[in-house]
Amino acid sequence: MGIILFVVSYILLNMICSALYVGFLLLLFKVMKKTFTMNEEKWTTLFNYKEGLGLRFMMMFPFLITSAVMFPVSIYSFNLINFKYTVLGYFAVIMLPATILVFHLPKLNSTENKGSAQDLY
Repeated sequence: MGIILFVVSYILLNMICSALYVGFLLLLFKVMKKTFTMNEEKWTTLFNYKEGLGLRFMMMFPFLITSAVMFPVSIYSFNLINFKYTVLGYFAVIMLPATILVFHLPKLNSTENKGSAQDLY
């Protein structure tokens, strides 16, 4: 019973973590657009800053915020189900989005130098 409860809470926490990441990413884009009155030229300049460093920063900043928010949530969640290793459970929850981010960021570098977004499809 304990393993099933752990797996269910792990899947639920991963879904919450992914939704928070996407929400923070979209919120960052919206705030930047309103604050700096961004147009296509400004977005391109930001994303191509120092060969894609601006794009990587835009992808990593919401992940750091998500990690900070998910730490107490996952600790509380694993304490509710009496999981012995709560910090280990937190790292397991964060590792799935982190590995996806690590494997997809190098691919972004190769696609951003090819041209417009139309070329990706």
